[in-house]
Amino acid sequence: MDERQNSSARRPSCDTKTSAANPRNPSDEERRRLLTTLGGVGVTVLAGCLGDGESDVASYTVVFLDQDGRTELEISEDEKLLYPALDAGVDIPYACEVGRCGQCTGKYDGNANEVVTHDGNQFLDEDQIEAGWLLTCVAYPRDDFQLEVAHPDNE
Repeated sequence: MDERQNSSARRPSCDTKTSAANPRNPSDEERRRLLTTLGGVGVTVLAGCLGDGESDVASYTVVFLDQDGRTELEISEDEKLLYPALDAGVDIPYACEVGRCGQCTGKYDGNANEVVTHDGNQFLDEDQIEAGWLLTCVAYPRDDFQLEVAHPDNE
């Protein structure tokens, strides 16, 4: 075996067609499960499959306002709002994580359709969304904005 073949034999496979999970675009749940399960060594191996760190995905500044104050985060357009906020310590109640229960709502000052895309909302009606309500568990940012952690039933 020549050196080039030997070198490629030692590297983890990043072929997305043959791997069980797509390491270049894991879902949030898959990412969390992999990182928790694999630990430090696994993160290093997985990171080798993720490319050079440059991304074509846009990121937006989302400011979360909760009872503990103000938390400003950069969130990519392919990431749900809920998980980075929870990771940063924002107090957002949540339950189903799929857009059905309405526990993870937030209020934007304007039409929420202007700043997020919902993927799976089954709780809010279009009038509520136009009034600024959104579900952090199924909302992906499309612009920079501030979000008050609140629930429509509390107003």
